[in-house]
Amino acid sequence: MRSKRYPLPARITLALVLVLITAAWNGVRVLAGLSLAPALHKYAPFPGPAYIAITGALSAGLGLAVTWAVLRRLRWAPQALLGVTIAYAAWSWADRIFLQPTAGTNWPFALLITVLLLSFVAAVTLDPRNRWYFGREAHEREEQDRRTA
Repeated sequence: MRSKRYPLPARITLALVLVLITAAWNGVRVLAGLSLAPALHKYAPFPGPAYIAITGALSAGLGLAVTWAVLRRLRWAPQALLGVTIAYAAWSWADRIFLQPTAGTNWPFALLITVLLLSFVAAVTLDPRNRWYFGREAHEREEQDRRTA
């Protein structure tokens, strides 16, 4: 007997798209840090290409891990999604403030976008309507489906 397939809600899908875009962006950071190391070392001496590659790999890996957890509907996935999102935003702003020589004049816009995206992810992860999606582990849902079918 086939179990019912719980669809992925649109709001969770949008949050995952944001995570995957960020993971892809950080994948590009890894490739740039490795392939452009001589130029980055020459023109951007601090903190260097190793920092770019390592932080890109860490961020991309965390993004892919969170995506996997959400798609597997693991019980801890919403907390991981929110935690990784907050940590990434904090790291991004710390990097911008402490490591970039010129943070740019667009910081009010960047802050607004950060607050909006953090608010969206928090709303998605804390929304009680999403509890049914993450509420039980996959084997428990399949067992429940067999009993009700």
